Amino acid sequence: MNGFVSDRVAAKREVRRIKNLPTVPGIVAKISRMVENPETSAAEVGRLISQDQVLSAKVLRMANSAFFGMSRKISSIAQALMILGFDVVKGLVLTSSVFDMIQKSMAGLWEHSIGCAAASGAVANVLGRDDAEEILVAGLLHDLGKVVLALNMPEEMKLIRAKVEKENLFFYEAESAILDFHHGEVGQWLAEHWNLPDTLGEPMRLHHHPERAVICPECTAIVHVADIIIRGWGFGFAGDPLAPRISMAAWEMLGLKTGDFREILNALAPKLANLSELTQAA
Repeated sequence: MNGFVSDRVAAKREVRRIKNLPTVPGIVAKISRMVENPETSAAEVGRLISQDQVLSAKVLRMANSAFFGMSRKISSIAQALMILGFDVVKGLVLTSSVFDMIQKSMAGLWEHSIGCAAASGAVANVLGRDDAEEILVAGLLHDLGKVVLALNMPEEMKLIRAKVEKENLFFYEAESAILDFHHGEVGQWLAEHWNLPDTLGEPMRLHHHPERAVICPECTAIVHVADIIIRGWGFGFAGDPLAPRISMAAWEMLGLKTGDFREILNALAPKLANLSELTQAA
């Protein structure tokens, strides 16, 4: 058994010990079942989400945020479903349902998460991908493993933070040293626990090691690049002050060039400026 597989097994074993593993919000489970039915209409899903007024308001605020840069205002959940698609709205519902956990777990992590989402969408758009909105959601959820650890292993997290500060390590390196696994492993297991698609689970697990991705390598590489861009930008706080080098394997896989990078940064700047309102509202 190689080291990577061993880490994954260890992560599952340790996370299974966590008694407070978040359950997928009931409304998301219902939406998932409805979406699997080809006869389900956007109006039907919209009515379900709209039953929760607070959740609906959060989803609409995010749908109208700088993430998507829509030319016209999205005024209803049904309209959001028609424009953004079932999977994207389901991701927004999921994120809106757990953002309180993110806010309480680590200062600055919510801002980092929405910044990474915006950067993921910018990279995907520059590359001309037609699944930019789905990749954006992967960027939004990529660090949820940190939330689980912060909520359920507070003593270990204190040791991790101390090790980061003392030894100037990346957060995932300190996690691996203390726990023998890192938040990416936990995030991927959480994705399995919530029955999320691999297009979300693999970027959650491998955004620090995109060269290992086999199911959706390009999506994982985009989230990896976006994560580093937003760290370098200083938008939010992911747990350490460091910005790692972009993986050359990811860069080459995506076929990125220096000019593309400038275009990404130019597209991202106004989005991040506008996202400040969303972070304050959250």
